[in-house]
Amino acid sequence: MKIRFAVAALALGSAAMMPSALAEESLDGKGTVTAAYDASAKKLNITIKGASAGIYVNKDYPIKCTVKPKAGATVDKTELKKDDATYEDAPNKPGKANKATFSVGATGGAEGSCKMVVCTDSACSAPFSVNFASP
Repeated sequence: MKIRFAVAALALGSAAMMPSALAEESLDGKGTVTAAYDASAKKLNITIKGASAGIYVNKDYPIKCTVKPKAGATVDKTELKKDDATYEDAPNKPGKANKATFSVGATGGAEGSCKMVVCTDSACSAPFSVNFASP
């Protein structure tokens, strides 16, 4: 009886130490941020989206982008938050968007970073930041 218990304990311990082949890939860093300055509209447009199909922007997370104007340029706001964004909702996926876009008045290009969370249908990433720079 003691041998059976020892073998069972060894088998359970070994299984617990092996990484799961079914574990989902980490979503951290699986978002992209692009920025473009539209000179005719005098707007800086910043777009956040998942890095590939099936990865969505989490609309429930308080997205925050910090914007620093390039030399000689200005921006109307240097901190953009969730409520400043417009969302392209993901159909039939509550709380998820295909992309989030910020548009802010500007006289030139800018750089900065956005803190976000992305999700699949079954899991979400931890918060992470992505840097951007407009051309």
